[in-house]
Amino acid sequence: MFKSRNYINLSILLLLIFCVFYFNSFKIISTNIEAILPNGEKKELLKKFNEFQIGKKLFLYVDGLDINSLKKIKELEKTLIETNSLTLDTFQVNQDLQKYKTDFIFFTSKINENELNNLDIKSKLENLKQKLLNSEFLYNIDKNDPLNLFIKEETKQNFFLKNGHLAIKDKGFVSIFSINKDINSIDKYEEIYNKISNLVQNEENIFIFSSLFYFVENSQIIKSDVNKIIVLSSVLLILLYIIILRNIKLLFNSLITLGSSILIAIFILSFVFDEISIFILVFGISVSTVAIDYMFHHYVHKEYENGIKFNKDVFLGMLTTVGSFFIISFINFDLIKQLCYFTIISLLFSYLQFAFLYPIIGFKYRQIEFFTFKELSKIPNLTIIFISILLIILSMYKFNFDSNLKNLDVENKKLDDLFSFFTTNLSSNQSTAFLIKANSIDELIQNSRKIKNLVENSYAPLSNLLDEKEFLEKKNSLQKIDFSKIKSDLQNEAKDLGFKEDFFKNSYNLEQNLPNYSLQYLQNMGFEILEFQNSYISYINIPNSSIDLVKDLDFIENLSIKYMFEDNLLKIKDSLFLYGSLTILFIFGVILLTYKKNTLIYLAFILFPFACVLSISLFINFNILHIFMLFIILSISIDYGIYISSYKKDINTNKAIVYSILTTFAGFGVLIFSNINALFSIGITATIGVIAILFLLIFLKRF
Repeated sequence: MFKSRNYINLSILLLLIFCVFYFNSFKIISTNIEAILPNGEKKELLKKFNEFQIGKKLFLYVDGLDINSLKKIKELEKTLIETNSLTLDTFQVNQDLQKYKTDFIFFTSKINENELNNLDIKSKLENLKQKLLNSEFLYNIDKNDPLNLFIKEETKQNFFLKNGHLAIKDKGFVSIFSINKDINSIDKYEEIYNKISNLVQNEENIFIFSSLFYFVENSQIIKSDVNKIIVLSSVLLILLYIIILRNIKLLFNSLITLGSSILIAIFILSFVFDEISIFILVFGISVSTVAIDYMFHHYVHKEYENGIKFNKDVFLGMLTTVGSFFIISFINFDLIKQLCYFTIISLLFSYLQFAFLYPIIGFKYRQIEFFTFKELSKIPNLTIIFISILLIILSMYKFNFDSNLKNLDVENKKLDDLFSFFTTNLSSNQSTAFLIKANSIDELIQNSRKIKNLVENSYAPLSNLLDEKEFLEKKNSLQKIDFSKIKSDLQNEAKDLGFKEDFFKNSYNLEQNLPNYSLQYLQNMGFEILEFQNSYISYINIPNSSIDLVKDLDFIENLSIKYMFEDNLLKIKDSLFLYGSLTILFIFGVILLTYKKNTLIYLAFILFPFACVLSISLFINFNILHIFMLFIILSISIDYGIYISSYKKDINTNKAIVYSILTTFAGFGVLIFSNINALFSIGITATIGVIAILFLLIFLKRF
């Protein structure tokens, strides 16, 4: 019968499972890219943009302009509307907006100077009369401006009406739907996605797209990839543990400890962050392979057989790793903070159990001839250090930084192609969405008009409205023209030509006051404006060819993640190198205070892995996670430097080192099979770093 101490570890695990599920800690795990974005106003603005209805559109396209294509798209429209999640956009005229345009048409349009200077009212009216008399259909006259003294803006569009339905010229029929406002969570996105995707399966000539599909498909891709990596890593590590340990009791407890360390880290992080990236889970399993080092070194030196014995070298190895993560955790980037906090919590928990709980439980060491560690040859320390310095200089010369955070996310080529198809065919030019903000509604309109003046072919809905300054300037300008005389002459000539007496009574009425804009008034006119931190925001679309014209304006924000967070990421890169340098100084400090011999060995274990990892920059651009793992590898590497130079040189020390390096390699190495660049970046960096450490363990001259 097992003693009660054999159940301590299991009891802790069960308690943690209860706490995690009771507090629903897993709810904070997110597959959304927003979970890895730097905190701040820009991140909040990006979230706020998702509330705009413009981002909740669904586009349906059926190839061909024949009767069968028209029938097909109408059938699909009917089916989609029946989902109760979509409303077909019918492009009905907004009466409030139409009234505004009519009332202020003279204030929002430019004067046709040529027509005004060569004005012949009688001739123009005679021409209008002939068109009215000779037209086979009803001929519409612009009674506000019958003389065409104001220039009417023409909107260039790639689409038109074909048989009463919206169509793309020379291509096919298209429908645009609005997604209901209550569709605002990933669960609801998945529900509508599943209903829609089933309709067009195996249909080569039917395209359907919504930006919400990115949330669903990317989430599914990430979950699938993460599950694959977790299973692969777990199976590989368990097999290694079984082969290496061959001690069921120790294996069982070790797996419980590693599982518990992951649970306690998630549990604590759930009170610190609103959401954490799902990548943290994968990283957590990999980091657990670092923690297993503590168990190997205690176990092979038979320190679980006769009560608690403080192992200074394992403690200092843990301290350098945890201390490194602690220093880097000060970087203001949520993903790095999450990785650091998770690692610190899980490593500390594992160390406390492996160092102090396991001697209480008690495990008898069993001699296993699994792998014999041999030094194949001896390379002098100075040679390794010299080669490392040369490689670092060469790598820094070729170093380029990838500042596009989107490159850490999933690459969804299918949706990217669909997005490109609809944006190309439904607009006259490729454009990028910008958020525009101001302290007041009038200022928001004013800023929109500034952008419209800078970029004439931009889509800035609010630029059609008048701000107070523009209204007063336009009013003063119009007052210089004698419209009262023009109207009087118009009415007199019209009467002589037989028009009804009041036919032109509403022409050229310029007596208008600027309306009192309110949020509700503008929303009633169909404009999308939201309040945000005591200010107002809306959106505009700038053609990609004209982005440089507006990049220096301080009241707009590029919604492309690449540009939105590029400055933040460059600052974070600098912070990483700063805190990374502090990490190296910390490691040196620990070594110099505790170990005075074999300094060249420690230097080799810092410089060589650093140089090997940095050499990745010779082939690819470095991203933020490459740099992060660069310094983490140093903290792991120095542990091995401590182990091989401070322990009494014996076969058990060699075994512990080999076991540790194999499990670390297995834990991080599987990440190179990930299709997600964030995980692959961690995996490739760790793999090269671990191989470099293994090279030193085999070839470096130790004494």
